[in-house]
Amino acid sequence: MPSPRLRPRALVAGLLAIGLVGLGGCVGLSRDSYSSEDRTGAVPVAFRPDAEPPVRLFIDDRERLAMFEAQVERGLQVGPDGRFDVLALSGGGANGAFTAGVMSGWTEAGTRPDFEVVTGVSTGALAAPFVFLGPDWDNELADAYIGGAADGLLRPQGLGAFFGSGIFQDAPLRQLVERYVDEAMLAAIAEEHRKGRTLLVATTDLDAQRGVSWDMGAIAAHGGPDAVKLFQDVLVASASVPGVFPPVLIESSNGGVVFREMHVDGGVTTPFLALPEDMWSYSDPSGHLRGARLHVVVNGKLSPSFGVTSDTPQTVLGRSVDVLLRGALISALAGNRAFAERNGVQFRYAAIPDDLDAPPLSFRTETMQRVYEAGRQGALSGDIWR
Repeated sequence: MPSPRLRPRALVAGLLAIGLVGLGGCVGLSRDSYSSEDRTGAVPVAFRPDAEPPVRLFIDDRERLAMFEAQVERGLQVGPDGRFDVLALSGGGANGAFTAGVMSGWTEAGTRPDFEVVTGVSTGALAAPFVFLGPDWDNELADAYIGGAADGLLRPQGLGAFFGSGIFQDAPLRQLVERYVDEAMLAAIAEEHRKGRTLLVATTDLDAQRGVSWDMGAIAAHGGPDAVKLFQDVLVASASVPGVFPPVLIESSNGGVVFREMHVDGGVTTPFLALPEDMWSYSDPSGHLRGARLHVVVNGKLSPSFGVTSDTPQTVLGRSVDVLLRGALISALAGNRAFAERNGVQFRYAAIPDDLDAPPLSFRTETMQRVYEAGRQGALSGDIWR
């Protein structure tokens, strides 16, 4: 059968589509130019550069190490349970449901500490504010993961993918964050911040090629719409896996120069936010760290799991994220464990059971419910801890 003749309008449309595909690798959002000197000392617009504590620091910044050493020398502030507890939540996409389950089971078991420091990376960043606010927020945390809202998180960009840097739209992720993160949540976080507790979230600054630690309590304490917007932006950025979701542009300024920094998933630079590599060899001369406890919740599995990978973008990305996360996790766990042993700190971690099917980019509610229940039951019995 002969091929039908193309009408001129159809022909033009077809050529335009081919042209768009060809341009896809080189077209993107325009960026303002700025220098590394501009970035040094810059702060998000509407925030003071001399704020104490700083709203953010590079993870590998010597100032961060100095602040840590000074705090240890002064002595650690303990909570009502008489212990200094740090909880670090890793990345892992949809497997953040594991953290929600662990927190619920921990609360039910009656053994959950009152954490003095809570940190989060990627999906762990999304969970961290709920965890920081305590057991009264367990239901909201569970709802965010297994209530159905996350089911439509992966909405393809369509032709928009040729002009941006993410396969999926960022609107569903931002809407999920905005659904829970409001002025009421920030007021509650600010109150805990003023008590001396700390909530940290990590992003990766692609322009600087460095990890950034954000003091979310300090942001919350600033108050007002600017604080809410920055708080939401940081959470969305920390969970924006490169190539999966578009990066987040955060407007900053330094000496009158205003520019937009590009931030993505904190997991690019650190699998969880506890002690960076330059602190692993630290020894506490005061002995104040002795008896402190470091807990890590790994939203993933540490052993490789064989499976024939489907040749689809979502599956290939998911498996790749899994492999990258696992290697970095094992190294970071070993380094933090060595620090803990050297300084008399109790160290333990929880990870998703190796026999559980838990793809990091499967946001189907039933899949996340299984992951949630594994965390809940493991924390309830105590068997989840290693």
